Amino acid sequence: MSEITSAQVKSAVLAFLTAQYEKKTESERKQLDKAQQADDLTKVNQLEATLATMRQKYSFVDWLEDAAERMAKQLKFGSHISKGVHPDAKGDNINFQTNRALPPGFLGSQHLNSPYLDANGNAAALPLAAFLDTEIAETGIKLRTLIMQDHSALDGVFADDKVRSARYQTLFKSALVNELSEQVTHERNKQLLFPLNHHDYRCLVPLYPSVLTHELYQKMIALRFSTENKTARENRFKKTVEQQPYVSVLNIAVTILGGTKPQNVSQLMSKQGGRNYLLPSLPPHFKQSYSLSIGDDSESLFAKSLAYLCRKPLKSLFKIGRTNYNNVAIRDARKACLDDILFRLIGAVSEIQQQKEAGWTREIKLNYHEKLWLDPKRIELDGEAVFKQDRATGDWRDKVAERFANWLNSMLKAEFKEISKHFSDAEHQEWRKEMNEMIQESLQYGQEVFQ
Repeated sequence: MSEITSAQVKSAVLAFLTAQYEKKTESERKQLDKAQQADDLTKVNQLEATLATMRQKYSFVDWLEDAAERMAKQLKFGSHISKGVHPDAKGDNINFQTNRALPPGFLGSQHLNSPYLDANGNAAALPLAAFLDTEIAETGIKLRTLIMQDHSALDGVFADDKVRSARYQTLFKSALVNELSEQVTHERNKQLLFPLNHHDYRCLVPLYPSVLTHELYQKMIALRFSTENKTARENRFKKTVEQQPYVSVLNIAVTILGGTKPQNVSQLMSKQGGRNYLLPSLPPHFKQSYSLSIGDDSESLFAKSLAYLCRKPLKSLFKIGRTNYNNVAIRDARKACLDDILFRLIGAVSEIQQQKEAGWTREIKLNYHEKLWLDPKRIELDGEAVFKQDRATGDWRDKVAERFANWLNSMLKAEFKEISKHFSDAEHQEWRKEMNEMIQESLQYGQEVFQ
């Protein structure tokens, strides 16, 4: 940055003033050309007088004096602005600077190394913000960066009189720093009262993070409307060109700040046309979990946690058990309840097999046949030859089916105590048969839960 010279800065300042003059007088200059072609001397004289006034306004001496003495006092610079919360708010803006890190999972302005700085106030003074954003000699360095660093290249740049130039530089820097001796809020600002104890509170006044939202806006525009993305989207149905990936940003919303006059909110809002993108903040889609809790002292997965997991189909099964009918519809309904119980059981076991580390059953009291079922990765460990051999026989599958039948029978006996003696081997065999059929079906389709 030290290589930047005063001549480069002066050239950038003059180029900015020329561009401002041409932008503001485009209509008058076109009218002047037409009037000269039509030999309308009256119109020519009027327009030349207007253009002369504008040239004087955007002259080096006059414009910089006005910018330093008037505009700098009418703009509030900052990364967080009041008017983003409400366009009529007249509270202070804050130029947020901190080295404090946020906890993982949180995003804040401190994560940005942003080249942007927002400003608002008198809309007629906003050209000063554009002036301070002027890039010097295509270096990517902005004029305001040099001002904030009191760069030596600024010596005598803003006026021929070095004392006057230094005064202008001080006024520009003071506006950029926006140091507040006493923060001012406004009735249009929102307030959050955060309790500290029973007798005190902290009043929080949220400001709009316009630099952060402008960065998001620029990223979204680049993603959605870049030439590469537009071309890739247009070519997706063409068979004669090579297909390229493209970006689609779904479920976004747009909020407009400032209405038809976003410049009244801030400079960055004016550049965005008041448009602000909102990313989706929707509740998550929860997937049903089939988790089972198995502690170190658990002797079986066929326990209370499984009963809780299967509480809905068990409740339905109990309800069917209280009917006095035994027709096809009742039998089908009972079969559906039993299938639901088995699906929940197998889903829970599948989660355990995938998520638990190999050998997690070594030190717990779980039934051995259930260990063979629930810990398939244990066979990969050293010293587990016996476990591997026992698992390979597949005998544990029938033992697991038997334990399932015992558990379901015990649930029915606990629910129907008055007739518990009537739950005989016939019911037990039916539950065992259903479990074995589920095992065979799972093996047939190559599902790993019973492999």
